[in-house]
Amino acid sequence: MIDLEVGPVAHGGSCVARSGGRVVFVRHALPGERVRARVTDRSHDRYWRADAVEIIEPSPDRVEAPCPHAGPPRPAAPAEATRPGAPGGAQGERGRTPLGQGGCGGCDWQHASPAAQRRLKAEVVVEALRHQGGLAAHVAHDGGKGDERGVAMGTSGLAVTVEPVPAPGGEADDVAAGGPARQVGQGGRARQGDRAVAPPAGEGLGWRSRMRFAVTADGEVGLRMHRSHQVVATPDCRIAHPLVVDAVAGRRFPGAEAVEVAASVSSGRVAVRPTGGTSRDVGRAAHGGGLVERVLGREFRVDASAFWQIHPAAARTLVGAVLAALEPRPGERALDLYAGAGLFAAFLAEAVGPDGEVIAMESDAAAVASATRSLADLPWVSVRPVRVTAATVRHCVGGGARPADGPGGGGGGIDVAVLDPPRTGAGTDVLTALLALRPRAVAYVACDPVALGRDLAAAAAAGYQVDGVRAFDLFPMTAHIECVARLVPMP
Repeated sequence: MIDLEVGPVAHGGSCVARSGGRVVFVRHALPGERVRARVTDRSHDRYWRADAVEIIEPSPDRVEAPCPHAGPPRPAAPAEATRPGAPGGAQGERGRTPLGQGGCGGCDWQHASPAAQRRLKAEVVVEALRHQGGLAAHVAHDGGKGDERGVAMGTSGLAVTVEPVPAPGGEADDVAAGGPARQVGQGGRARQGDRAVAPPAGEGLGWRSRMRFAVTADGEVGLRMHRSHQVVATPDCRIAHPLVVDAVAGRRFPGAEAVEVAASVSSGRVAVRPTGGTSRDVGRAAHGGGLVERVLGREFRVDASAFWQIHPAAARTLVGAVLAALEPRPGERALDLYAGAGLFAAFLAEAVGPDGEVIAMESDAAAVASATRSLADLPWVSVRPVRVTAATVRHCVGGGARPADGPGGGGGGIDVAVLDPPRTGAGTDVLTALLALRPRAVAYVACDPVALGRDLAAAAAAGYQVDGVRAFDLFPMTAHIECVARLVPMP
């Protein structure tokens, strides 16, 4: 056990502290706090890892975690230890306060207020833009309001703010009018209902529409501890959407290694699929299963195993950000890399119209099938089942370059492009090949700010500059964050 003065936030959900000159990455703490921490990993020469198990001096941003599974693994604290003021390290209260029993590794920031979570995430994005991207950036201090791209580009560079998104169940959700909710999947079990299930109360809760649960020894669904294979039973997961929670409530999956649950909040349909293991129930489980997702008036028929954004508000939020960044025009040629189920391709196609063209590249078979079904009414979209590489990007337009006075006026093979790569990023080779096509604007959708920063440095080497970065809190209570960067050619 060591006492620590907690410093700034680090990428991945920990904060940085020092003990005897050694860096310590400490979880369950907040910047500015004094904590007592249990060292959990001494295997590295340059740093340790630790869990804060007692809060000596709490941050004013500290709140009671809404989930009993959050926090470091330890026996439950006596009731009298957390009674005064705000539990779990009372807000503004001094004195040693043991934290709760916790153990689940699914959330990182349940002990921080939602506003503090967004501020900490903005600090992570700024650090990545500075150190990986070589960009001037700072956290905005304007109450969370920026220009239409969510940043201000001034003498100090990019001013970054993290934008909240509508809570599940709000009026902005694309929820189907009427029609019963139905669950499909393992064992053919179905549920009927005449209304949508209300999400749990509390900002940042009840949003996750897709979950991959681990399974305990007795078949209960759960999540793993942080950096561990041990499973904590969490059938009442607080960030899971109520449709997901309802789909596994009271059920056990003996013999399965994992249980995948995918819910369409807009249609109320849920697919449940146990995977791995030897259980007979697993062998009989329905594989895949189509879900209907409704986004801004369009329907997408998505295989349950294909990638889809997990926050109910994410799809429309990101579509709006991408269209604002690209401003596609009728007759233009657009490229969608890592196209998934065709979300961005669909709305780019509507913008460029039948005189334009959209080329969508995706390698996952389930996603390609979903995109092909959902975009059948847009024949000027070409869905190409290929892996995104520098070679496939170079050959995506058949070597044809548009004249300088053509649509977009870029003189290259593509007018606008969007890419939404995996967490590792697109990489220098792919990004260089894309920018060699000289699009007039690129929207880079990123779920990891460090990978985004590295790729933005590669974009600068290819003659493109960052014209804006928007960050969205699409994963409340966790350290994850989604960014959309706009790239344009340097003058």
